[in-house]
Parts: sequence; structure tokens; C-alpha cells
Amino acid sequence: MRRWLSDLAVLRERDFLRLFLGQSVSVIGDGITPIAITYAVLDLTGSATDLGLVLAAQSFGLVAFALVGGVWADRLRREWVMIASDVVRMLVVATAAALLIGGWAQIWSLALVGAAYGAAEAFFRPALGGLVPQIVPAVKLQQANALLGLSENAGWFVGPALAGLMVAGVGPGVAIALDAGTFLASIGFLLSLRVPPRARVTVQRSFVGELLAGWREVRSRTWLWVMLLRAMLVLFIVVAPFQVLGPLALRALGQGAGAWGLAMAALSAGMIVGSIVALRYSPRHPMLVVALTGATAAAAPFVLAVGGGALPLVLVQAGRGVAVGVLVAVWMTTLQREIPEEALSRVTAWDWMASMALWPAGLAIAGPLADAVGVRTACALAAGLGVLAAGWVFLVPSVRGMQARSPEDHRVGSAPPHGPDGGPSGPSGDPKAAARERATSPSH
Repeated sequence: MRRWLSDLAVLRERDFLRLFLGQSVSVIGDGITPIAITYAVLDLTGSATDLGLVLAAQSFGLVAFALVGGVWADRLRREWVMIASDVVRMLVVATAAALLIGGWAQIWSLALVGAAYGAAEAFFRPALGGLVPQIVPAVKLQQANALLGLSENAGWFVGPALAGLMVAGVGPGVAIALDAGTFLASIGFLLSLRVPPRARVTVQRSFVGELLAGWREVRSRTWLWVMLLRAMLVLFIVVAPFQVLGPLALRALGQGAGAWGLAMAALSAGMIVGSIVALRYSPRHPMLVVALTGATAAAAPFVLAVGGGALPLVLVQAGRGVAVGVLVAVWMTTLQREIPEEALSRVTAWDWMASMALWPAGLAIAGPLADAVGVRTACALAAGLGVLAAGWVFLVPSVRGMQARSPEDHRVGSAPPHGPDGGPSGPSGDPKAAARERATSPSH
């Protein structure tokens, strides 16, 4: 028991506790809106293509502005960037709720609202990734990331389940209005943070110069750009299409919003378990763990391809969630330990942009593909191609051999030298060697 309590000691850090509490409330709303929007679109037109386009719009906004958000999060106080993002997203979500409750919503208006939400979120995510190392000691970073993952996953467990009930009982508009209210908690706690100002350790560059400097941080690390490419492919081929194919497959079996919400809640429940595991589990080869856990993405569409319904899907989603919970904590911790602090938000933005670059296309093509070949065949294609998209990185030496840096080695604003391929350049690859490479990020 004492060992587990020691893993929660990071909650004694005043500012982290406040960040944790604010996000724990806000993320419940984040889990409600996707489910509510999905069934609002299906109620409006019943079109798989329309559903894919509306979901793609939000992702397009995130991709289009992720790099811009990363530069500004490294230029400005990160908590201010997050507050501004929360205010904009609250207003956007409230607009969506009003459109649905008033009966004025159309596909184009929901797509426009989604794009605006994604654009605002593009500023929040890179700022959050850079803020955590500012308010948490290096030795507690993995515990902090695991706890943030735990709160987020708990919210995504409660949110989808609540969304399923609310959509069926009071309609998607009221459900989305609840999401708008949860942003107030995040804003309130962010306003109370006392984050020390950061010293600029680099010469002031132009906007484009800072953007390119972030890319150079990515390009110099083979494991990093390889894993970003892999994430881009897996999300495009498997995860994004499944957001459209999943509800359609369940609907074909006579199972509606409740079943889909339960499947999403099971994923989040598994991620809660995975986050708890990550409180104590610090793998020696983090990229190998990220690659293995990320490869579980193909399991869910495979279940639907073979005719499984809600119960098999819920079980698979729970197992997949455990893997993702570990993946997120390991990836974020390694990224925060390996990237210079003054460039961390820009690298986090490249992570989000690369990961999500093809996500809108994956959402947009899922509906037409399902119409052309059938939902089950589309799920089979996603699962089969997804295995190939996830597996090729095991052939990359710096992914297989990269060893984790110990917390004591972490120095804010410094980065280890790299070998010619971006991997360990020391003779043994020892984690305390002066030259080596590391990695991890949330979506792989």
C-alpha cells in the first residue's frame, strides 16, 4: 500500500493537483460530445458519408492549426494558451448545443462547428504537453502522466456511457450543452495556477524559423519520426475509419447509441487500468512497448468483421484500453525527458499533426467504402491493413533498441547527442551513456 501511495505523491504538487482536478471534470464533457454528434448526424440524414465528413471536420481543424498552436505555446505562457483554448471551445460547443436543441442544425453547420472546435483544441494539446514538466519534478513525470491519463480515461469512461443515456433520453443537444459547462472547471483551475515564467534559451526566431526548429528536433531522432509515421498510417487505416464503421456495424445488428457508448466506455475503463499499471511500470525499452501496445488497434475492427456484436466488442475494447493506457504514459514521459523544454510544445504539436494528418481522410472515406463493399468487408480491410501498418517499425533498430533514460538524467532544456541514425551512439546503448536516443508520444 505504501508503494502505491508513493506513486500518488505527485498530487502533493499544488499546481499539478489543480491541473489534474480541472482536467478530470472537463474530460467528462469531452467524452459526451463525440457520441452525441454521431447520433445527431445519423438522426438528421442516416448517411455514413455525412457522419464521416462531420467527424473529419474537427480533425481537419486540429491538423490545420496544430503546428501554429505549438509555436505559440512555446512563445507564450502555456497556461494562458490553454485558457484561451478552453474559452473558445466552450463557446463553440454551446453553439452546437443551441443548433441541435433549436432544431436548426444541418450537416454543414455541424461540420463548421467541429472545425472551429478542432482549431481551438490544436492550441490546447501542445501547451498541455509542455506545461506538465514545468510544474512537476522530473522524477515524478511518469506518475504525473499516468494520473492525467487516469483522469482522462475515467472521463472517457463516464462521458460515453452518460452520452448514450442522455442521447436516448433527452437528445444530443442537451448532452452537448453539458459538455459546454464542464469547460468552466478547467478554466477556473487553470486561472489558479502559479507557473514559473520560462527563460527563453534560444535566439528569438521568426514564426517560420521556430516552426522549422521544432521539425529539426523531430527529424534528428529516427525513433521519433518513424513512430510518428507509423501513427499516421495506423490512425488513417484503422482507428479513424472505425469511428464510422463501428456505429454502422452495430446498427446493422440492431444495436444503437447505448451499445456504441458502452464499447467506448469499455475502452476508457481499460485505459484506466493501463494508467494504473503505468504508475509503476517503467519499461527499459519504451519504443518497443509503444510499438507492441499500439499494434492492438486492429483488434476491434476484426471483431466486427467476423460478425461479433456489442459484447465481444466491449471485451476487446477493454483489453485494447489497457494497452493504450500504458502507451500514453510511456510515450509522453519519454518525450518530455528527451526534448529540450523550450521546444517541447512544438515537438508535441508535430506529434499531434503527424498523427492526425490523415485522420480526416480516414473518416471521410470510411462511409463511401462501407457503401461500396459493405460494413463487414470494410472492417476486415481495416484490420488486415492495420496489422501491416503497425508491424513494420519492429524492423527499425532504434525502435527495438532504444533504452529509457532514468529520471536522474533528465535536464530541462538539454538534449543528448545522437548517433548517425538518431539511435544510441554509445558502444553499449546503456541508458546512462552520454550519447543516445529515446522516445514516446500519446497516439501510437
